Amino acid sequence: MFDQDEVTGTLVNYYTTCKREAWLYAHHIYPDQEDENMALGRTIAEIKEQNLQDFAFANLKFDKLSKERGHYLVTEYKKSLKNPEAGKMQLLFYLYLLKIGLRLKEVKGRLISGKSAFLVDASEENLNMIKEILIDIEKLVNMPTAPKFEYKKICDNCAYRNYCM
Repeated sequence: MFDQDEVTGTLVNYYTTCKREAWLYAHHIYPDQEDENMALGRTIAEIKEQNLQDFAFANLKFDKLSKERGHYLVTEYKKSLKNPEAGKMQLLFYLYLLKIGLRLKEVKGRLISGKSAFLVDASEENLNMIKEILIDIEKLVNMPTAPKFEYKKICDNCAYRNYCM
């Protein structure tokens, strides 16, 4: 039985992008490791910022945590912002856990891709939204089979496409 303690930022990102992808990932069905987008993601992870160390907390692993002007700032790097909502939800998940798990009072998030960047606020409204998503993820992953395939434009570049198309 899967519960919310097992949720990762990647799972939240996949859930926001595609429920079927999230289910496959949560059930340890891995995407095509030879897919060029997977290789690009790994390369970006290696070259993000010089001397940047991943910050690990519980089962979370985000790119950077810093303290700026009285608040903590979580920074997450993405290879593209084709699906900015997925990146936002992933970042909100990190902010939620830092506020709940570590009881940090002031936490903000910054999503960066290339020259683009935007801030994500840990407002009560946003935290309630991620709380609902965590409940939905638990329900989804506990389903006995993956949700039916529904084609989206993003499917053409998905490393899981061999399980769907």
